[in-house]
Amino acid sequence: MKLNRLNDVFFKYLLGDVKRKTLTLSFINSILNRTEDNVFTDLDFLDKELTPIEQDGKVSVLDIRARMNDGTQVNIEVQVCKDPDMARRSLYYWSKMYSGELHEGEPYNKLMQAISINLMDFNAFPEYTSCHHSYHICNDETNDRLLDDLEMHFIELEKIRIGDIRNLKKSEQWIAYFSNQCSDEEREVLAMSEPAIKEAMKSEMYFTQDEKLRRKYEIQEKARRDYISMMENIKIAQEEARAAQEQARIERENADRKERETVLAMISEGLSYDMIARITKLSMEKIQEIAETQV
Repeated sequence: MKLNRLNDVFFKYLLGDVKRKTLTLSFINSILNRTEDNVFTDLDFLDKELTPIEQDGKVSVLDIRARMNDGTQVNIEVQVCKDPDMARRSLYYWSKMYSGELHEGEPYNKLMQAISINLMDFNAFPEYTSCHHSYHICNDETNDRLLDDLEMHFIELEKIRIGDIRNLKKSEQWIAYFSNQCSDEEREVLAMSEPAIKEAMKSEMYFTQDEKLRRKYEIQEKARRDYISMMENIKIAQEEARAAQEQARIERENADRKERETVLAMISEGLSYDMIARITKLSMEKIQEIAETQV
């Protein structure tokens, strides 16, 4: 079974279950480059359950929300279909996460850091060649941070350049694990050097052997394929409509040009406007308009 590790059902199974929260901690600490005294040591998953498959068959966006041991909120989102407004969308949901923790009457110092991690199976930032982009609020002149409360990460999985698998940083190891650019053989090498990846691959085996989970996974894969196919058909239909409009525009321009050339030729032959109108079925106003273009 060729496993799509960005499938909602599998991703939620791997990183959204309290039984495997050590993997979630490893993933978050690695992506955020937290080490030694700075690492998150525990987390609680928050009640923000998104059903992977909606009743109308749409592919939903999956996210996993957790509160870390120091009160920081982290949201992990998987997006497999290209969204041209990904940055605004992510910022909007970050703001909801950040402000949603402050209850009426509470002081602003109760607000805690909120971090969003966006795993994207498409390229959203064509201006960058690297795969991992992080953002904070900084002074335009000095680059000093205003505060650490906002932290956003965008990971373009297609851009990972694996090279020597044994020399990847911990964040790159997790990015490679989820990316389709990484082969199963390379994941085996990752597993030999990173215990969390080894545990993730062991979880894959349990997942694929569970018939109920596999059924949910396959339903989600079908929904994803159907959605991609539908979007591709819409794209083709839009391109065909644009092509038809362009062809119609060209034909109109050619007809207008031939009409103008015909009228001007008749005028040069000395035909009266009245005679031209009777031959071409054009109005006197139109003939006058064409005649004026000759001046």
